[in-house]
Amino acid sequence: MDEKVGRVKYLLFTTRGLILLNVVLISLVVAVFGTLSGPMKEWGIAEITRTVLGMEMAPEDREGRIIMLYHTIAIAFLSLLVYIITDVVKMAAEEAKRINNIITFGYIMVLVCGLGFAYWGRNWALHGLFLVGQAMVFYAGILLSRALWPWDKEYYESEESQYGHLKSGFPLERTAFWVMAMATLGSAIFGAVTGSYWGNGHETFLGENGVRHVYHSPLQLAIIGHLHIMLTLIGIATTLIVGRWYDFKGILHTISMWLFIIGTIIITLGVWSVVPYQMTAHAIIYVGAVFSMSGALMLVIFGWRQLMGFGPGMVKEKVGFAVRIKRLLEDPLKFGSLWQMVFMNFTVSGVGIFMAIKLEDIFRYIPFREERITLVGHWHILAALIGTIILFYLMSEVFPVRDRVRKVFGWTVILGSDLGFAMMTLFSLKRLWVLEENQEGLVTAFMILTDIGLGVTETALGIYMLIVLYRFFGKKLAGMAMIAGLLLIPQNSEAISKDTDPTTLQAELTVSPDAWVTVPRGRFLSGLNHHDIDIPYDFEIMLTEVSNTQYSVYLNAAMAQNRISVKDGVVMGHYKGDEFHHGRHEVEIPAGEYPYYNLNGQRVRIIYMNGAFAVKKGYEAYPATYVSWMGANAYALFNKYRLPFKLEWEKAARGPDGRSFPFVHEPTPQRANYYHSKDPFDKMNGVLPLGFYNGKTHGGFKTIDSPGPYGTYDQAGNVAEWTGDIVAGTDQRYIYGGSHMDYDFDLRSHTENISRPAYMSFQVGFRCVRDLDGPPPAIDASNHH
Repeated sequence: MDEKVGRVKYLLFTTRGLILLNVVLISLVVAVFGTLSGPMKEWGIAEITRTVLGMEMAPEDREGRIIMLYHTIAIAFLSLLVYIITDVVKMAAEEAKRINNIITFGYIMVLVCGLGFAYWGRNWALHGLFLVGQAMVFYAGILLSRALWPWDKEYYESEESQYGHLKSGFPLERTAFWVMAMATLGSAIFGAVTGSYWGNGHETFLGENGVRHVYHSPLQLAIIGHLHIMLTLIGIATTLIVGRWYDFKGILHTISMWLFIIGTIIITLGVWSVVPYQMTAHAIIYVGAVFSMSGALMLVIFGWRQLMGFGPGMVKEKVGFAVRIKRLLEDPLKFGSLWQMVFMNFTVSGVGIFMAIKLEDIFRYIPFREERITLVGHWHILAALIGTIILFYLMSEVFPVRDRVRKVFGWTVILGSDLGFAMMTLFSLKRLWVLEENQEGLVTAFMILTDIGLGVTETALGIYMLIVLYRFFGKKLAGMAMIAGLLLIPQNSEAISKDTDPTTLQAELTVSPDAWVTVPRGRFLSGLNHHDIDIPYDFEIMLTEVSNTQYSVYLNAAMAQNRISVKDGVVMGHYKGDEFHHGRHEVEIPAGEYPYYNLNGQRVRIIYMNGAFAVKKGYEAYPATYVSWMGANAYALFNKYRLPFKLEWEKAARGPDGRSFPFVHEPTPQRANYYHSKDPFDKMNGVLPLGFYNGKTHGGFKTIDSPGPYGTYDQAGNVAEWTGDIVAGTDQRYIYGGSHMDYDFDLRSHTENISRPAYMSFQVGFRCVRDLDGPPPAIDASNHH
């Protein structure tokens, strides 16, 4: 009994115990919730996790769950940093104890209640307690700022001190910690004000989903600013902690602290000006980032010089370069903490600056989905790199590993994590050097190497945690490990079907591409946040996308009437042009000749030979792809149809009940064609025939009949679809429905993709609508984003 009480006291009332408890909880959350996506989902582990833990995960709540998961992990990690700061920065013992006690209670409440609300039934009492936990963490932050007060003369430096200070002894490092803490409180307020309007003017919003929209509400801008500065401040706090670890001092320390103080203040001012002065804010933030990154560079120079034997107070030695390098690499934990900062500039900071500079030249010319992948990867790599730096500190100073074990763990984490992060970076930037249709092999290679690198890193982390827990729990840990292992045994997921040549597939297709269905007038729930939208007219929409046969018929008719021509393997035709508004991200599109169809595409199914267009044998009933928005619009006008407005398209897919997918249920391989859905063409071809998911068995592959609420097929997956709308303030167009290259959650009927109208892809097709009572009246979408 005394032993158990002693363990509890250790966990709750000592700094090392609090750090251990924190790291275990964060590791547990990452391990469990990491099984819900990515390869774990494909292997069937996600379903085991959901079933065993009784999770309730409605598709429409995905963004809300992600936001809650981000906040719980971020707040727990902030608490870990606070524990370390109260340990390495001088302050009254009672103050440190009070801060640690309050933040412990707060972040545990955030973890338990926040995740409970998001994944187990949306109990609003839990949401209320989640907010209480956040308030306690904020209060602990106030106490920390008070404890770090740099004007307390008790903590002034002596005149001969090598740590940065003014002539009066005013401590620069303590000031840098204090400025960081105050800026973090300000950022928390920035996010909290926005959160307080949730349901009363503010709605669920992921920052990465708004990058192609020119117009944002002040609350959305606040969220974007809050996200960026919190990650920045966590990085600055981590760097200052590493500086204490290295006993950073001397002239470089003085310069570095000034850079951090000035940089943090400038970044904070820039973020707070995002709402009123959005464009100016970007420039201010860049300036602040340069100061902060330069401060970190001073630490790297000092630290590596110290490791090589050049540090302050060290005896000067005449040794060769090879000896210096050997010393530098001798301790992978200390070397790695600074190397990850350098590596961060290649995979995060440099990429971010490059993207900002080349945004209009490169990234806005690829589809929004690809830009979003780059952004999300950028943020995740930054967060994970910071995590590895703190891990090195814990391995060295808090729960140390020694000698050979230290080297093995250190180099495993460095090499494994850097391999994974480098491959993630290359994956996110792949469209800079590879064509879209050539990316699948590259994507597979990058993902395999990413999984290997991160898998090795996570394995090392898991073994390290087992060692630490074994020291604490002893032999009782063996039983705990066995139980955990049983929970992680993957079930047999369906094997990926053998690739099938589409021309030999015995498909029983019963859905006609020539058929139309009527969508009745009335209200429906639109978008992620279920806006009540009224479409005050009936309209008809194609049962499927336009087929290769239908589009080739149009091309031959248009060629006969001299409406199109073929130049360098691209079908060209006239477009009347767009009204130009001189928008920030708008490219002028005047009247002229524009690409309609790409005959050069590697997976093109319509060929041009001897002055006529024809469909390759076996692909007649497949959706027409490689069609630009201009080409789709021209087809529609030629046949006296039009492209659907995005709200019309969404209503046809969702009906009046607000479902997330046309077929109500979440996608399965028997209902829709998405990334790794294990259909007969999962590797070789990708695109399936129109109306494939009709309840029939095709070549041994059993499908479930999956029409939408009004009878349409294929509005989720297979190929995405152009809609008629222009994104406000830009020249870009909306694409809906998701394709065979998208993950299942991107098949939700409200999920947007966006691209330039001349974009021609094997992933994008279209369908048309036709009016029943003349030109449609305007749809009131004033409350729709």
